[in-house]
Amino acid sequence: MDIQHRRLAANDAVHHYAVVGTGPPLILLHGFPQTWRAWSRVAELLAGEFRIVMPDLRGLGGSPGPAGGYDKHSLAGDVRAIARAEFGTAAPATVCGHDLGGYVGFAYALSHRDATAALLLVEAAPPGTSQLDHQMTNPRSWQIAFHANADVAHLLIGGRERAYIDFVIRSRIFDAGAIDAAEVDRYAEAYSAPGALRAALEMYRSLALDRQLNLAALAEDGRLTMPVTAVGAAPAATEAGLREMVAEIATDGRAEVVPETGYWIAEEQPAALAEIIRNAARVRS
Repeated sequence: MDIQHRRLAANDAVHHYAVVGTGPPLILLHGFPQTWRAWSRVAELLAGEFRIVMPDLRGLGGSPGPAGGYDKHSLAGDVRAIARAEFGTAAPATVCGHDLGGYVGFAYALSHRDATAALLLVEAAPPGTSQLDHQMTNPRSWQIAFHANADVAHLLIGGRERAYIDFVIRSRIFDAGAIDAAEVDRYAEAYSAPGALRAALEMYRSLALDRQLNLAALAEDGRLTMPVTAVGAAPAATEAGLREMVAEIATDGRAEVVPETGYWIAEEQPAALAEIIRNAARVRS
């Protein structure tokens, strides 16, 4: 797989992204504590069918981010600048995001509706949905509140990035061999770079603002009308729960539950997720 790496200066930051494949545009957005590399296996399966862009979110990818701009609408602006540079304005893109990347993908679809052919939210209930409101107060989702207290989280994680990232991944995985020690090392290296951990934690600190911005956009322009697919891992996710969540934000909501996987669906079940992405893109085409 011939992956190309590019950098783009936009919105007061320098952004790294990886590009591969030919065909209609597909944007893949990673979450925490990962980078664009989380999508490598899915991209290998889809590179013959799509032109794939895999950005590192602001502050990652080797270039320290600015002090602010970590709300998801600002991050969506970064992704839009990358999409314009890579795809132009001719064809709308299928956008797929995991975890925080799903929050960014949702903000992208809200802000750039005509540029979004379809949206996939992988293990991501966006800010403003009842499901995330519940998770914010659920002790089982402790990491959200912990990361949102960015100063304390930075104090406790800083210098221990490798151990913490390994714990986060291992605590939510089904196939323990799907993400090996070398991959954890690469993620730890990325988050140990100057400013990277702080940038990631600021993305959590901004969740309250994200909620306000999302609800305001939904109130002004209504629910999304492009196909929106919520993807979750069984048994924690159910089709009924995913449909209920996506119905709050989209008029054409769909649900896909992937068995025998943990939280890291792109690595644990790449073929299943690739097929879900294909199907979502076909609906619009």
